[in-house]
Amino acid sequence: MKNIKSIFLLLIAVFIVNTVLFAQIDRSIQPQAGPAPEFKIDEYKTFTLENGLKVIVVENHKIPRISYQLSIDVDPVMEKENAGFVNMTGELLSSGTSSKTKNQIDETIDFLGASFFTYTNGMYGLTLTKNKTQFLEIMSDVLLNPLFPAEEIEKSKKQTISGLASSKTNPQFIATRVGQKLRNGNHPYSEITTEETVQNITREHLVNYYNAYYKPNVSYLVIVGDISLKDAKQDAEKYFGSWKKGDVKRNEYQFPNKNIGTRVALVNKEDAVQSYINITYPVNLKVGDKDALSAIIANEILGSGTFSARLLTNLREDKGYTYGAYSRLSLDPLVGYFQASAQVGTEVTDDAVNQFIIEMNRMKNEIVDDKTLQLFKNIYTGTFARSLEDPQTIAGFAFNSLKYNLPQDYYQTYLEKVAAITNDQVIDASKKFIDPSQAIVVVVGDKNKILEPLKKYSSTGIVEVYDIYGNPVKEESTVLPEGINAEQVIQKYIDAIGGKENIEKITDITLKASTSMNGMTINMITYKKTPNKFAMEMLMNGNLLNKQSFDGEKGKMKGFQGEKEITGSELDELKAEAVMNQEMNYANLGIQSNLAGIEKIDGKDAYKVELISSTGKKSYDYFDVETGLKIMTKQTIVAPQGEFEQNQQYTDYREISGVKYPFLIKITGIQNMELTIDSVEINAGIKDEIFQ
Repeated sequence: MKNIKSIFLLLIAVFIVNTVLFAQIDRSIQPQAGPAPEFKIDEYKTFTLENGLKVIVVENHKIPRISYQLSIDVDPVMEKENAGFVNMTGELLSSGTSSKTKNQIDETIDFLGASFFTYTNGMYGLTLTKNKTQFLEIMSDVLLNPLFPAEEIEKSKKQTISGLASSKTNPQFIATRVGQKLRNGNHPYSEITTEETVQNITREHLVNYYNAYYKPNVSYLVIVGDISLKDAKQDAEKYFGSWKKGDVKRNEYQFPNKNIGTRVALVNKEDAVQSYINITYPVNLKVGDKDALSAIIANEILGSGTFSARLLTNLREDKGYTYGAYSRLSLDPLVGYFQASAQVGTEVTDDAVNQFIIEMNRMKNEIVDDKTLQLFKNIYTGTFARSLEDPQTIAGFAFNSLKYNLPQDYYQTYLEKVAAITNDQVIDASKKFIDPSQAIVVVVGDKNKILEPLKKYSSTGIVEVYDIYGNPVKEESTVLPEGINAEQVIQKYIDAIGGKENIEKITDITLKASTSMNGMTINMITYKKTPNKFAMEMLMNGNLLNKQSFDGEKGKMKGFQGEKEITGSELDELKAEAVMNQEMNYANLGIQSNLAGIEKIDGKDAYKVELISSTGKKSYDYFDVETGLKIMTKQTIVAPQGEFEQNQQYTDYREISGVKYPFLIKITGIQNMELTIDSVEINAGIKDEIFQ
């Protein structure tokens, strides 16, 4: 069964290529602060249809195109055990109407050379002026007559679950999600979507939400581009005037309680060589607040994406702890948030947290010098000016102006307000919105190595431990039976799959498997022959993509770039892979096994066996306590994208020539897939040429 690991790693090698380039920066040369660019944002005009739909029009006739953005402005709802249905409602608005299928909608949009998409409580599209009639017919049909086809709902559920399964081993995703849940308390923003909640979603949830909240009297239509106010009024009435208004429930929620002191929340990622840090808390700050721009500039200085930002200067340039350390200040009409994050080595987790706190406190306690302030105001100004090239940005400004009752010239004079921000305003905003003393320090990493050092950052001295969903982790109550050890668990597994006698009868095995990646079917054939021969081929459409082989002495790899000999540690791994019955030969392979406990895997008690290779690499095998069968393997994969936990779950055991093999392997981690075993051939007489 260990050959599944090789299949997975080979897939990663062939299909995941990620080159990261880091510029060499001379820190002694400060970037020159250029003048703020001049620009003009076109004024907007408004009108309201009889059904209550508020329409905002921004005329700009430079380019013959028009953008349409429709937003449903409603309070969030508690989705509870069905979390995810609000987002799915928006996503699937364009999945079919009473008169058009999804394919017909997509084909029409493509034919028009337009773009169109729907999302949570809204939709957006961009079309050439000459095609606006056909475009608006599609847009209004999608808005007024969504069908929510059952087959599209099931497809969306599968895609969502697949994405969640892949992401749940990603430390950044975990830290962000746990932080979201903990900082928002009982507010709807605390709800997180899981595989289980997605499974609970039905068409009825989508239809009911649409009927209850998609009303014109709580909506805004923003039209930007090559159109007159007169034409905009005619089009709005023609395509959206029949939309029936109705009462919409208002949902009020309390702002999350502030923490009394700093909390530390840990999500255990066993044997992780890196920790992901996310320092976060709720913020009461929305667009147009008097402190908003000063707070934004303060955050730019602390942790924007530029190399002059303090977090990056400290943790990357000075300490060398990480490639990136950033902060974010998110404005929201209900609950905004602050977060600062980085991925660092396990051994420096303690000091990295300390450096975050130091830099956050610096913002509160030290006046920013004039030169630094001017630099970051100019950087922000440049970013803002570039954003104006996107019609969706202009639509967002117009929407914000009306929703938040901003002055008509709020965005027209935006950069003037930025330029006028003073050092005192920055430190005042920092004191209000950058506060580590009331933060939640979320860390995803190896509990055994980082829990104790993190205690000093908690105001209570307690490190709270959570699972990947933000649920408190209770101490394991399952007790190992007295006297049992790893060798006994492995022996029970050997007996469960057929016993030593049947296993040793196998002199060669051919395993054929298939999977789908990016819409392509990949076929894999694995060959093994006693005493120590191994080969694996990967094919697509009958064409060889990659082959690894070991003939008992030499290893080779064939692929796109020709043939090369495998040497060093890679050859050692190939030699180990060539052993026919690895679980029966751990001692000969230099693999140490330890019984680490009992854990729940999909509701079943499973023995957890720690495996340590001769090179010190760790992995974990999980064996069903009742059946003895191996049900999961867990290991850490270090890839160009970072460090990922990769799980392989084994199901559908079938007996072939007296020995059981899993015919379905679900793999989650850096790449999420299902590997189907198509056939297993025993003692077919594999020729030695296969291994050459």
